[in-house]
Amino acid sequence: MLDTLRANSRSVLTYVLFGIIIVVFVVSFGPGSRGCTDTGVLEAAYAAKVNGVTITAADFQQHYGQVFRSYQQRAGQAFTRELADQLGLRSVAMNQLVERELVIEEARRRGVRVGDDDLNRAVKEIPAFQTDGRFDYELYTRAVAGAYGSPGNFEERLRSDLAYQKMLALLRETVNVAPDEVREAWLAESDRASLVAVRFPLAAARSEVKVTDAEVKAFLAANGPRVDQFYKDNPARFEKKKRVRARHILVRVSEKAAAAEDAAARGRIEALAERARKGEDFAKLAAEASEDPGSKDRGGELGFFGEGTMAKPFEDAAFALQPGQISGPVRTRFGWHLVQVEEVQPPQSTPLEAARPEIARELAETDAAKALLRKKAEAALAAARAGKPLASLYPPADAGKDKKAPKAAPVKIGGQVVAAEETGPFSRSGDYVPRLGAVPGLAADAFLAGTGQVLGRVYETPTGPVVAVVKERQKPDPARFAERSEEISSRLRNRREAQVEAAWLKELREKADVKVNEAFIRGEVPIRPMDLE
Repeated sequence: MLDTLRANSRSVLTYVLFGIIIVVFVVSFGPGSRGCTDTGVLEAAYAAKVNGVTITAADFQQHYGQVFRSYQQRAGQAFTRELADQLGLRSVAMNQLVERELVIEEARRRGVRVGDDDLNRAVKEIPAFQTDGRFDYELYTRAVAGAYGSPGNFEERLRSDLAYQKMLALLRETVNVAPDEVREAWLAESDRASLVAVRFPLAAARSEVKVTDAEVKAFLAANGPRVDQFYKDNPARFEKKKRVRARHILVRVSEKAAAAEDAAARGRIEALAERARKGEDFAKLAAEASEDPGSKDRGGELGFFGEGTMAKPFEDAAFALQPGQISGPVRTRFGWHLVQVEEVQPPQSTPLEAARPEIARELAETDAAKALLRKKAEAALAAARAGKPLASLYPPADAGKDKKAPKAAPVKIGGQVVAAEETGPFSRSGDYVPRLGAVPGLAADAFLAGTGQVLGRVYETPTGPVVAVVKERQKPDPARFAERSEEISSRLRNRREAQVEAAWLKELREKADVKVNEAFIRGEVPIRPMDLE
């Protein structure tokens, strides 16, 4: 498919330039900018390797910060580091960096090039290099010299970014959407349903069930293979490596510094060590004297880290300390460090035999909770079939507070209110149902039913069973096809382009030699606060 791409290369340049905002970040966040400053501890040589090309820790930190800020701009300040970790944002950032390198390499291999005229036009289109709407050459040279050292270095990076966009644009040009596909999609989208549904929460129900030691023993005897499989499927829960939480103070000095300069830096760190050993607060000393901008404002705090995430001499010193102890001077390529360990999490390995009772209890409680919820869901289904609305059986949390309009009290399971909720109108899209997520069989049954019909069974999901009633069914109106065909065609094309791109990237990755430092994915490498600002 891609053998024809070069013939189309000139037609996509305008498309590439529309995406120029994607590369504007290189001006503000390129090498030498604040977002790429070394923490003074991280071994910046290796976050990932792609066919021998190294993606450094600084590359990862910088890109993660961009991805984090992008999510935060959409979600607001409620988007926290903890939520980012739950969403796997580290993996997202790492995959984007790896895929970018793969695409650039493929563009180079296929002869996709960005000429000087294209590069010059792209530079002049970047708003950061304009004054009063016109390209300002002096502003440009000052900006890129500060961030990249020279215009040549910047233009090399920009040329790669444009080649990346151009390669993907060429790929997307191979996608077509037939008129029949557009009509079929319109018919599916115009056939809509909305539901009133109740989900019975499994996690909450576990607090309502009690399992005795005898029942755990019986469960283990009857379900040994299931318990063993749970142990195999959750290795991180039962095998934990040693981690330490530490602070540090850094006095920067180059690896190539003269002996006198290096000795002076060591003397400063030794003087700070003496003050700490005499009782001065280490965090205050770090805030006063450390030259690591990534941790100075937090009193040198580095958080928890495991093996393979810090410069080797630093890591060796930190892992040799007990809580409260302070190291001697430690030399890394960043300079001289003083390290204080605040907490040690020793490695923990729970063998299968020791873990079996705990796993058996957890699985037994889960089975009991499922059985409890199944009875409640079946009772709700029977009541709905008898004509009782789900909204009156399971009212919202504030039900009964208005004395002028008394209502039934809310229903709770394990302290959690269980209330009926409306999905709103939705179209056919596999098992996905708004507000409920993927519920096998529910959407299919809803589209076979009519308005007001109680769906005839309890639907099982990993988070608890669901009972539903069709609130409304809407059928397609052929007279409205013309007004929506263009929008649907565009959406189908975008979806198809994304699918083709994902399949192509997967193929590139399978053929490539990619090695990812998993410490970055697991969160053992702390993200610098400056990268999230």
